Amino acid sequence: MRVLHSAPYFYPAWAYGGIPRLSYHLCANLVKLGVSVEAVTTDAFDRESRSADLNFNIDGIAVRAYKNLSNRLAYDRQFFFPRGIAKEKAGIKNFDLVHIHGHRNLLNRRINRWAGEAKVPILLQPNGTLVNIERRQGLKSVYDLWSGRREVAQASVLIAVSEAEKRQFLELGISGEKIRVVPNGVLVENPDPGVNFKEQFGIKGDYILYLGKLTPRKGIEYVIEALTFLTDHKIQAVIAGNDMGMMPKLKALAKRLGVTGRVVFTGLLNSPWKEAAYREALVTVYAGEYEIFGLVQFESILCGTPAIVADDCGAGEWIKKSQGGFVVPYADAEEIANIALRLDREKMKDEIRSAQDWIRKNLSWQRVAEQVKEIYQELVGK
Repeated sequence: MRVLHSAPYFYPAWAYGGIPRLSYHLCANLVKLGVSVEAVTTDAFDRESRSADLNFNIDGIAVRAYKNLSNRLAYDRQFFFPRGIAKEKAGIKNFDLVHIHGHRNLLNRRINRWAGEAKVPILLQPNGTLVNIERRQGLKSVYDLWSGRREVAQASVLIAVSEAEKRQFLELGISGEKIRVVPNGVLVENPDPGVNFKEQFGIKGDYILYLGKLTPRKGIEYVIEALTFLTDHKIQAVIAGNDMGMMPKLKALAKRLGVTGRVVFTGLLNSPWKEAAYREALVTVYAGEYEIFGLVQFESILCGTPAIVADDCGAGEWIKKSQGGFVVPYADAEEIANIALRLDREKMKDEIRSAQDWIRKNLSWQRVAEQVKEIYQELVGK
């Protein structure tokens, strides 16, 4: 079986968040299951740099990257305009299936259209990008009228990563017969990283951790606000992640609340510093809205640290199944603080070990790839 994966950012564009990691790990594990996998993407790496390699092979995945018209437009505005992508059109007919990651970008639009013309089945996995939320909602509405709705309609199957995302699909009028629920896989590269995070960033005591992109819907302001309810003023907040335009607002909030000296901004953390940040935290807080799955809380648990998530989203749905953390109402900074104050890591050791076992059993990339391959076989058989 020969499958083409399409994503505007792929290995190793970790600054773009979950989709490049998820698509890469899925592809790598599909290769292990005997699927012939190729990936088409852009040279997006982060705001300042591009990928140097445009054609490479990683873990059996043949990757073809195309240069964006503007690297900064890609990062700041999600405007991916891959030059030369038309080269892909003629070869689409040679694939058994096209698997598209993400929604509303020009790369995936063209792959979707060419696959439709070639009558190649399309599997769409939006990973939280199908619903029109957060930034540039007006432009997204225009895109949907222009092309987005047609792209969704043309997909043979859509993968939702939680029941919460499935409900979003149904509310948009997508037939339940086209929806399959398959969670994302979770992998921690260095569960025992061997570096000292607190020493590296000058942190003396305990801290609560947010790790992820700095965007409005992530609820980062409530992590900072929680410090005002923490009677132990030695507890700090670490905000780790690449800025998508929200940093000035977060710094202004910390200043207004009088907690500037208790907030540490680290920027994007990659391995081993990411795992060290998890391991040394008092608790990880990932309490955003519209979070249809969330990798962070499970990575934290695998590193031995419980997590707090919001009840607004699919992250809450999955954390309840794992029983490795806490669910709070969205935007409730005081409850985040209350959990941090009464948390006893020593008493939670057995719960964390049990949650780790659950994650390894239910959210391994091998298991996820097996489920996706079954969907492929269903589509190719049809």
